[in-house]
Amino acid sequence: GFDWSLVAGLSGCGVPVLVAGGLKPSNVAEAVRATRPYGVDVASGVESAPGIKDMDAVRAFVRAAKSINLWE
Repeated sequence: GFDWSLVAGLSGCGVPVLVAGGLKPSNVAEAVRATRPYGVDVASGVESAPGIKDMDAVRAFVRAAKSINLWE
């Protein structure tokens, strides 16, 4: 997977950061924990086929993204 330590410093850069690209339910929590972003973007990471969103994957993605307490 991606080495999130490469961009971990973004959390304190003073501007809102969006994380996008390659995110899916299995890695979004790690991305949020490392970068503390303003938001995350997902597209193909929750698709069952090109252009077809899998609602179970969407739910799992949102659950995983929300599982990180940014105030700790």
